Amino acid sequence: MPLDYLTMESDEVRQALALLGQTERAVKKAAENYTPSIRGERYLSGDEVCGYLHISPRTLQTLRDTQQIPYTVISGRVFLYPEKGIKEVLQQNYRTAETP
Repeated sequence: MPLDYLTMESDEVRQALALLGQTERAVKKAAENYTPSIRGERYLSGDEVCGYLHISPRTLQTLRDTQQIPYTVISGRVFLYPEKGIKEVLQQNYRTAETP
Protein backbone atom coordinates (compact mmCIF):
# COMPACT_ATOMS: atom_id res chain seq x y z
CA MET A 1 0.00 0.00 0.00
CA PRO A 2 1.87 3.10 -1.20
CA LEU A 3 1.69 6.30 0.82
CA ASP A 4 0.46 9.39 -1.03
CA TYR A 5 2.35 12.44 0.22
CA LEU A 6 1.61 16.03 -0.64
CA THR A 7 4.69 17.85 -1.84
CA MET A 8 5.29 21.18 -3.52
CA GLU A 9 5.45 19.28 -6.83
CA SER A 10 2.09 17.51 -6.43
CA ASP A 11 -0.78 18.68 -8.61
CA GLU A 12 -3.07 19.32 -5.66
CA VAL A 13 -0.60 21.68 -4.00
CA ARG A 14 0.14 23.50 -7.26
CA GLN A 15 -3.58 24.03 -7.91
CA ALA A 16 -4.15 25.26 -4.36
CA LEU A 17 -1.24 27.71 -4.61
CA ALA A 18 -2.49 28.98 -7.98
CA LEU A 19 -5.95 29.60 -6.48
CA LEU A 20 -4.38 31.37 -3.51
CA GLY A 21 -2.42 33.61 -5.89
CA GLN A 22 -5.60 34.47 -7.82
CA THR A 23 -7.42 35.22 -4.58
CA GLU A 24 -4.59 37.44 -3.35
CA ARG A 25 -4.62 39.46 -6.59
CA ALA A 26 -8.41 39.86 -6.42
CA VAL A 27 -8.29 41.05 -2.82
CA LYS A 28 -5.50 43.54 -3.58
CA LYS A 29 -7.42 44.93 -6.55
CA ALA A 30 -10.59 45.25 -4.48
CA ALA A 31 -8.70 47.01 -1.68
CA GLU A 32 -7.14 49.48 -4.13
CA ASN A 33 -10.51 50.35 -5.66
CA TYR A 34 -12.52 50.42 -2.44
CA THR A 35 -13.85 53.79 -1.37
CA PRO A 36 -16.27 53.74 1.55
CA SER A 37 -19.43 55.76 1.24
CA ILE A 38 -20.90 58.00 3.88
CA ARG A 39 -24.70 58.13 3.85
CA GLY A 40 -24.73 56.85 0.29
CA GLU A 41 -22.32 59.53 -0.94
CA ARG A 42 -18.92 58.45 -2.18
CA TYR A 43 -16.03 60.68 -1.09
CA LEU A 44 -12.63 60.96 -2.72
CA SER A 45 -9.26 61.74 -1.16
CA GLY A 46 -7.14 64.62 -2.39
CA ASP A 47 -4.86 62.22 -4.26
CA GLU A 48 -7.83 60.65 -6.00
CA VAL A 49 -9.21 64.06 -7.03
CA CYS A 50 -5.80 65.14 -8.33
CA GLY A 51 -5.56 61.98 -10.40
CA TYR A 52 -9.15 62.29 -11.63
CA LEU A 53 -8.75 65.93 -12.69
CA HIS A 54 -5.05 65.68 -13.68
CA ILE A 55 -4.10 68.55 -11.39
CA SER A 56 -1.42 69.11 -8.76
CA PRO A 57 -2.11 69.19 -5.01
CA ARG A 58 -1.39 72.94 -5.06
CA THR A 59 -4.04 73.50 -7.74
CA LEU A 60 -6.47 71.46 -5.67
CA GLN A 61 -5.73 73.69 -2.69
CA THR A 62 -6.39 76.78 -4.83
CA LEU A 63 -9.72 75.32 -5.94
CA ARG A 64 -10.60 74.79 -2.27
CA ASP A 65 -9.43 78.27 -1.24
CA THR A 66 -11.49 79.94 -3.98
CA GLN A 67 -14.48 77.70 -3.17
CA GLN A 68 -14.68 76.32 -6.69
CA ILE A 69 -15.12 72.72 -5.53
CA PRO A 70 -17.06 71.24 -2.60
CA TYR A 71 -15.18 69.54 0.21
CA THR A 72 -15.49 68.44 3.81
CA VAL A 73 -12.82 68.89 6.47
CA ILE A 74 -12.36 66.28 9.18
CA SER A 75 -10.27 67.12 12.25
CA GLY A 76 -8.92 70.21 10.53
CA ARG A 77 -6.44 68.22 8.40
CA VAL A 78 -8.31 65.62 6.35
CA PHE A 79 -10.07 66.87 3.23
CA LEU A 80 -12.70 64.73 1.53
CA TYR A 81 -14.40 65.63 -1.73
CA PRO A 82 -17.87 64.36 -2.66
CA GLU A 83 -17.62 62.60 -6.01
CA LYS A 84 -21.05 63.85 -7.02
CA GLY A 85 -20.02 67.45 -6.26
CA ILE A 86 -16.85 67.14 -8.34
CA LYS A 87 -18.84 65.77 -11.28
CA GLU A 88 -21.38 68.60 -10.97
CA VAL A 89 -18.60 71.21 -11.10
CA LEU A 90 -17.19 69.54 -14.20
CA GLN A 91 -20.62 69.50 -15.83
CA GLN A 92 -21.24 73.19 -15.00
CA ASN A 93 -17.90 74.17 -16.54
CA TYR A 94 -18.18 71.94 -19.60
CA ARG A 95 -17.45 73.73 -22.87
CA THR A 96 -17.94 72.16 -26.27
CA ALA A 97 -15.08 72.26 -28.73
CA GLU A 98 -15.41 74.77 -31.51
CA THR A 99 -15.09 73.42 -35.02
CA PRO A 100 -12.78 75.35 -37.35
